[in-house]
Amino acid sequence: MATNWGSLLQDKQQLEELARQAVDRALAEGVLLRTSQEPTSSEVVSYAPFTLFPSLVPSALLEQAYAVQMDFNLLVDAVSQNAAFLEQTLSSTIKQDDFTARLFDIHKQVLKEGIAQTCSQCPE
Repeated sequence: MATNWGSLLQDKQQLEELARQAVDRALAEGVLLRTSQEPTSSEVVSYAPFTLFPSLVPSALLEQAYAVQMDFNLLVDAVSQNAAFLEQTLSSTIKQDDFTARLFDIHKQVLKEGIAQTCSQCPE
């Protein structure tokens, strides 16, 4: 079912209310991140970034995405296991984007502590 978002986007008050409700829902559902001011505290959190509206995707492009999904998953898995490549590739983003920097800090901490997960790939 297609939705016409145009009228909602024109009404600033309604849009602000929708955004407030979405943030409240994200907080209630546990879509949370620790803040940069209190990175070790679970008492002070904020909501993780999200989009308010869906993006229209033509069906032909969606089918193309489905067709390459397995290969893309293998690529993402291989990249995720190459710490040096990740650090080099993300270095400029990490300097500018707090969210990415925090994610990368988690990645480094996991590598430092050792990966506890015994299985990293699903059987085919």
